[in-house]
Amino acid sequence: LLRLKFKVFSPAANSDRASEELGKAVDDSRSLQRLWVADEHPLSDQLLGLLADRNIHLVSNRQDQVNRAHQAGVRAAFNDFDLKHPDNAAWDCIFFRVAKEKAVVHQVINSAAELLRDRGTLWLAGHKDEGTKTYLSKAEDLFGCKAMVKRGKEQLYIGHLELYKKGQALPDDDYHQLRQLQMKGQGGEETYWTKPGLFGWKRIDQGSEFLAETLRKQLADSKKDLSATRILDLGCGYGYLANTAANLGAKEIVATDNCAAAILACRKNLVESECEEFQCLASDCAAEVLGKFDLILCNPPFHSGFSSNSELHHRFIGAIKKKLKPEGQALVVVNQFLRLQDLCEANGLVIVNQERDSQRHFDLYRLALKS
Repeated sequence: LLRLKFKVFSPAANSDRASEELGKAVDDSRSLQRLWVADEHPLSDQLLGLLADRNIHLVSNRQDQVNRAHQAGVRAAFNDFDLKHPDNAAWDCIFFRVAKEKAVVHQVINSAAELLRDRGTLWLAGHKDEGTKTYLSKAEDLFGCKAMVKRGKEQLYIGHLELYKKGQALPDDDYHQLRQLQMKGQGGEETYWTKPGLFGWKRIDQGSEFLAETLRKQLADSKKDLSATRILDLGCGYGYLANTAANLGAKEIVATDNCAAAILACRKNLVESECEEFQCLASDCAAEVLGKFDLILCNPPFHSGFSSNSELHHRFIGAIKKKLKPEGQALVVVNQFLRLQDLCEANGLVIVNQERDSQRHFDLYRLALKS
């Protein structure tokens, strides 16, 4: 790797340093065919304005990123990292701030090798502890050239390389392929459709399992089912909670997630469930979801990219307030070190009950609207 020194500036609030620094690599040209690939790392208003001004396309697997890009005037597409040019042209340049999951990074690098023109340029940015240096070395083997790398403060690496020849593709876990996996749960083996690009895509989340067991017990104690209950799975992932509700008799389920991969997997799982009426909707905290619900199930994320993000909890609790019927309830499970009391109070929600799992890892909140 060839290394050059460069100056790092202080990024704006609610932005990602690596993305901001990568934006400095964008020149003044407006005629080149260029693509910015974004996952969940936040993009500042300034950076989105730059992409719009320089006529740069954006692809993201996150609905909120695409919504904000559209608002800024960027030509953006929401999909599970399909990087093909909308006019089937070759890209002159692709920019990518490395993602948290290795399979995603490998998929983007492989796609760049297929979709860039000869001598087209791939830019990668990220920190050393995110594997960026290793990704640049792997890209060198695939692209057939040495990367030009700048290293700055906080071990931030930004590198670019040109496509000379296509070597062997990087292993990406057959990224775009949905597959059935057997996962170990408390009650034994369970099978779900899933894929890379989802958080925890190879396992049953322990917090979600705690919520599901509590829901089963609640229904058994009340001798009721969910047949007359309109349910929202808020942040559905591959659909574990939505499928639990379907197996408990739910006839109407709306499952929503910000992630394209989650929608693909959840829809496939619900197709094979007993649910008569369901929707799987790509939405940013249910903003595009219509109507209100009798029961909301939610295991909200607390990470955005490589960093924890308390703003996510504010948005999820705010969405619960908006989408809950007056007599409805929400079941929300979070890591035990997170406290929702003040947040619920500020959003007009009452904590009906709170309990901790036997391993003391998770807290489950039963919420209702203040009367």
